[in-house]
Amino acid sequence: MMASDFSAAPHLCRQRFRKGRIPKHLLLEQPVKNRSWMKYVLALLMLPLLILFLAFADSVRADDDYQWQKRHHEQGGELFFLDQSGRRAPALHMTSDFSVEINGMVAEITLQQRFKNQGSQWLEAVYVFPLDEQAAISAMQMRVGERLIKGKIKEKQAARKEYQLARKRGQKAALSEQQRANLFTQRVANIAPGEEIEVELTVVQSVNLRDLPQQGGLQFSLRIPTTLTPRYMPGQVLLQPKAQTELQLDNHGWAQATSQVPDAAEISPPMIAFEDIVNPMSLHINLDAGLPLADVESPSHKLSVRKLDKRHQIDLANGVASMDRDFILQWSPNPSSQPRAALFRQSKEQSDYAMVMLLPPQTLSSAIPREVVFIIDTSGSMDGESIVQAKAALSTAIQQMGDGNRFNIIEFNSNYRMFSSNPLFMNPLNRQQALDFVAGLHSGGGTEMLPALREALQGRPVEGFLKQVVFITDGSVGNETELFREIHKLLGDSRLFTVGIGSAPNGFFMRKAAEFGRGSHRYISRLDQVEDEMGHLFKQLASPVLRDVHIQWPEHLQVSALPENISDLYMGEAVLVQAKLTEKNASEVMDGNVVIKGQLASQEWQQSIPLAVLADRQHHGLSNLWGRKKIAQLEDEKTLGRDPKAVKADVLKIALAEQLLSPYTSFIAVEEKISRPMTAVSDSAAVANQLPKGSAKPAAPEVRQQTAMAYPKTALGWELKLYQSLLMLLVLLLVYTVCRFGMPRHVLFKTVAQ
Repeated sequence: MMASDFSAAPHLCRQRFRKGRIPKHLLLEQPVKNRSWMKYVLALLMLPLLILFLAFADSVRADDDYQWQKRHHEQGGELFFLDQSGRRAPALHMTSDFSVEINGMVAEITLQQRFKNQGSQWLEAVYVFPLDEQAAISAMQMRVGERLIKGKIKEKQAARKEYQLARKRGQKAALSEQQRANLFTQRVANIAPGEEIEVELTVVQSVNLRDLPQQGGLQFSLRIPTTLTPRYMPGQVLLQPKAQTELQLDNHGWAQATSQVPDAAEISPPMIAFEDIVNPMSLHINLDAGLPLADVESPSHKLSVRKLDKRHQIDLANGVASMDRDFILQWSPNPSSQPRAALFRQSKEQSDYAMVMLLPPQTLSSAIPREVVFIIDTSGSMDGESIVQAKAALSTAIQQMGDGNRFNIIEFNSNYRMFSSNPLFMNPLNRQQALDFVAGLHSGGGTEMLPALREALQGRPVEGFLKQVVFITDGSVGNETELFREIHKLLGDSRLFTVGIGSAPNGFFMRKAAEFGRGSHRYISRLDQVEDEMGHLFKQLASPVLRDVHIQWPEHLQVSALPENISDLYMGEAVLVQAKLTEKNASEVMDGNVVIKGQLASQEWQQSIPLAVLADRQHHGLSNLWGRKKIAQLEDEKTLGRDPKAVKADVLKIALAEQLLSPYTSFIAVEEKISRPMTAVSDSAAVANQLPKGSAKPAAPEVRQQTAMAYPKTALGWELKLYQSLLMLLVLLLVYTVCRFGMPRHVLFKTVAQ
């Protein structure tokens, strides 16, 4: 065939010499395949890979119980041994004894923690425990047999280094640290098998006071936390945390550091659910109220109360109790002897310390139209009795809210959802729809507070309306500082009120959020408290009782009074001020009056209290309360943007001078003699906290008896994401194979035959 034949019949050329028929080794140029379709397949392949990555991130955050137990049992978490009956028991046994002296408005608590090593090897005990957010730890000592070693206050890193060295050498040592205002860590090194070591802490805290006319008048109360609700750690997990410049100690925490909670491991102790009392507590209270009392009771525990002259001796009715809820003591004076103002004093070295207590008259100004935004926490940590209490509280609030006011509801867990896109006027129809909305709420998911708070606080109310936000939650989060900062930033003219739910709420968050929100806080730990507490809250919401409050001290005194700026007072709230007085003229220190002024129902109001009453009686612990209040004020300044280094320097000055535990100071006690032989191996074990009473228990009976809790029930469904992404990846790989290599021959022949 000649060249002209090819030009005359090009179709013949194409038929005879199609590239598919020419052997590849005879081709001068390999055929170029059209692969533009591959980029689309590769793009689709990236989707399941992305989901796989997200599922992996979630799995890191929400490791299941088995993995948590395996990690902690193998790497020094909670250790167990088999007792004589063959049952598994914690290697560390701990008992706590609270001895409380209440004098007027001050409570001094001696907390004895006894750690017994029931195992067969030397142990270090690590125990993360709660206290009241206003409590001041002013002393620590360690008792080993008959030997008593007093703790010394030191800068935190110096104390850690001394403790670490003592532990390595085999010396017995105790270290007390603060993680949050209401969360602390106790360490005891080198406990021999069968040995018991006691650590004694001296704690001072102020008594709470409310005026409840509908319940008979004044009510004094003391709250002692004994366990904590596991906290949710928002933010991205830091798989490679930033390099630490400070010495770190293992707290056996279940949580990993996140972008919002870098110290997550230090505030996430192992939690365990037991049907029986495991780490028991005993409690003995000597109450000297300074007033004839009408009633002494506890809404949390059964008590045995004996009256001895002017004092009351109070014990737990059963002798011991589980550390699974806050202990609450309440007492009320006789109606004929209820004070409206009081001064308390302590002389120490060159200074006097004072506490001023004042209850303004219960006069309400005219009601102001309100726009109330209710935020309700429906996260997994609210499961059990807490969500029942929260829904009951919100339903009661909706029923008590008067027509003509405006309202909205925001529920949140991993995400938030609004009842209405805009606030609605309260009327019978909207009230019923809101009650139906609340009835349909269920607990589950994460505790992502920040988006819900932002939604509630942003935007101004309609002209003529006062915006108020009521936040119903257990406060179980680890990013409190970020939340306080956001409240301060967005508050404007609004007010924020917190309602603590459950048997062990985060009191630090409740109180501080209300302070930054210029509102008030309260607690609901039982269902039968809902109606009274929410009724009192709505009376507070009606309008502030006392505005623009300030205190004038005699000119001859140099005074450091806290808080420096007193927020508006609401019905039932008392003015409570801590002060450090330094006299210019010692002979005149008790002269003059303390004058408290404010706006009451749009009128000037004031009351004077003579300083001479301070000379009558000394109240120990006021210096500690002032120091604790001063440290809290400095920490607030850091929250609001002050240089952290400057804050640390000021806190160290106060804490070292007043001998107080703080974020930057710790108590350290070390026995001089070496106890543990160098050949003996020492392990580290955590003492687990009991889950709060009323928390949802696991379903399986064998798990119900003893449950190590790895993470609050707030994790996302990462297993489902994993299965979905694997299935999607398999399908896309099949599509890619068919497009790349063609269909399998047996499938192709079957298709052609048909």
